[in-house]
Amino acid sequence: MYKLSDKQIDFILDDIKTRGIEMESLQLSILDHVCCIIEEHLEENGDFENFYKKTIASFYKDALWEIEEETINLLIYKNYYTMKKTMIISGIFSAVSLSTGIIFKFMYWPGAAAFIVLGILAASLIFLPLMFTIKAKEKQTVKDKFIIITGAIVSILTSLSILFKIMHWPYANIMGICSILIMIFIFLPIYFFTGIRNPETKINTITSSVLIILGCGLLLTLIRSPRSSYVTNVRITHDYILSQQVLKTEMQLSLKKHDTTITNNLINETANKIVLNIENLKSFILETETGYKTIDNNFEKKGIVIEEHGYNENPFYSDANTFKNYELLRNQINTYNNLLKSNVTELIHSIPIQNTFIDVLNPNKFKSYTTTSMLNQMTHLQLLILQNQITLNS
Repeated sequence: MYKLSDKQIDFILDDIKTRGIEMESLQLSILDHVCCIIEEHLEENGDFENFYKKTIASFYKDALWEIEEETINLLIYKNYYTMKKTMIISGIFSAVSLSTGIIFKFMYWPGAAAFIVLGILAASLIFLPLMFTIKAKEKQTVKDKFIIITGAIVSILTSLSILFKIMHWPYANIMGICSILIMIFIFLPIYFFTGIRNPETKINTITSSVLIILGCGLLLTLIRSPRSSYVTNVRITHDYILSQQVLKTEMQLSLKKHDTTITNNLINETANKIVLNIENLKSFILETETGYKTIDNNFEKKGIVIEEHGYNENPFYSDANTFKNYELLRNQINTYNNLLKSNVTELIHSIPIQNTFIDVLNPNKFKSYTTTSMLNQMTHLQLLILQNQITLNS
């Protein structure tokens, strides 16, 4: 049995590297096989070099580097089938989840938002990246790969912007606009001029380009322009100031009329606490949104406007003292409604709790509120209380 020396082993390893094998694991594997063959079949005093040349030649047809190429292809195709299977599963999951969420949304069943979020996230972060990765592997030229990568970025940004939009999360418009800009100014020019040069793909390229432009145009119609947003916010702020002026007038009228009975004095006292508490909550929202606790008629000159965005949770959670006042408000309203029971008529109304911003038992209700709707509802409750006071004290 032949025994290889360290020098001979190093020679074999160097020759394997010289023949184009770059993967270290594959180098060691071939080295191990060659050494085993030589030590097992070469006689003790045999010709090492000639036997090695015959042995190494049996590993390939034309060149040794073919083994590395075949190994890489096997690894690629192994990952390819795994990726393809994962892509199909994630695609089915996202489609089913999104469809279920839409059905739940139309039927107003709980869990709709969870299904929609899962469906869009699975499509955006698993299905689309895998689909475009597989397609990129099938392309040979750098231009084709770049077009596919750009298309993947646009598709992912678009789907995520839609998710952020329906969930009232920030940066939805930014992602939507970025996806459209990338599509129009990067993807479309490269795709168009690359495809139009080929007679076989010329018609399809022109048709697809027209559809892309139409799609981007339709998406842009759904996005409010900065000027339109500002004009809308100015109108919202003006309406809020007008409602505040009406509320202030009602408060002044109510102060002129006081009943001396114990019941009405207690009702008035509770009502005043509620009105003051709501006013504090309104000031908190305004300060959070604009940096100011109150807004006057010079709001445009000061650059102050109320923006109409939604809430994902109770906006008062962020401040402990304000949230205590928010919880206190429910108790105050319950007390007020109990005091008012014997006086409720067509002109006097108890304060509603359900389906209002004070329904703390269901914090998810805040997903249906915007800054404007919250402030308006607060003002309406204050006006209702003041109307009751004026009627009781008349």
